[in-house]
Amino acid sequence: MSTSSDQQYSLLKHLPGVRPNLVIDAIRQRAMRANLPDGRKIGLVLEGGGMRGSTPAGGALALGHLGLADTFDDVYATSAAVMNASYFLTAQEDMGITVYFDDLTDSRFYKMSRLWKVLDIDYVINEVVLKTKPLDIRRLLDIKTRLHVSVMDRSNGEGFLVNLKQSEDAIKVLHAALAIPVFYNRSVEIGGRDCVDGGLVIPFPLRQAIADGCTDILVLLSHPADYVPLPPKGWQKLMYRLLFSQLRKQAFEAFKNHYRVSREYRDLALGRVACPDSVNIATLCPEQLPYVQTLTMDRDRLMAAAAHFGRRTLEALGAESDRWNLGPASAAKWMVRHNRSSEFAP
Repeated sequence: MSTSSDQQYSLLKHLPGVRPNLVIDAIRQRAMRANLPDGRKIGLVLEGGGMRGSTPAGGALALGHLGLADTFDDVYATSAAVMNASYFLTAQEDMGITVYFDDLTDSRFYKMSRLWKVLDIDYVINEVVLKTKPLDIRRLLDIKTRLHVSVMDRSNGEGFLVNLKQSEDAIKVLHAALAIPVFYNRSVEIGGRDCVDGGLVIPFPLRQAIADGCTDILVLLSHPADYVPLPPKGWQKLMYRLLFSQLRKQAFEAFKNHYRVSREYRDLALGRVACPDSVNIATLCPEQLPYVQTLTMDRDRLMAAAAHFGRRTLEALGAESDRWNLGPASAAKWMVRHNRSSEFAP
């Protein structure tokens, strides 16, 4: 067995989730059968979290390099991961991931002294997404894969998904998904509702993917598997109340209860609680190092974490990873597996 095969066998054996090997096999078989009907509904779920989203973006980049953009029936994303998903589905993943390294580390995006807009999401949408690194919106709406974007209604703290194909204005939906409370502190109107980043109530849309009937779900998380969400501290609640929720009691309750909701979603993704027998889940998490925080602006750290996650994604899927370091795409090649156990055979 090759070194890469050894790595995949070890990673699959310890991959969190529920029957994760069946998810990997479903993805491999569909890719190698040229996406012929197989009776499965394969979903991809992506977690964001500000600059933490750059880590699973490495996984989306690896998936793109394997040519898997049209392998998933539905993609579900929250916060920064919405951009990861968008550039991945339009086969622009190489350009998309550089947004983290080149554009979001720029003071035009992040400036702590700019208290009214610490993170300038307007700059991301109007300058980066629409001009310097233009996202192919037409293609995003025309492809068969459906992209579901999580947002939160600022007035009542309700989280919901928007199917981008059914939206009246895709750019506004993307804008709302990035509108992180406090750091951006603005809302975007969608269908008559003032909406913001949905991460507080839908940390990553795994429950929603299950409810939609997905049978095999690959989850890419931005937190390590041993991450434990903690209750907000007093000063954090004060900041949120003053800068964002104000008199909106339900939105404030969503903030206070976020850690509980996040624990529940993570328990489901990591296979700690039961899910329907018809559903298989495979979850990939970053390792503890090199770890990226919500406001990490160190370009080298962002790139290292993304590359590491991408290699882990390739290994889990049974692809070559030794020569891949955020590319080139040609280095991501499927392996013919000679496994020790038929449990991992295609």
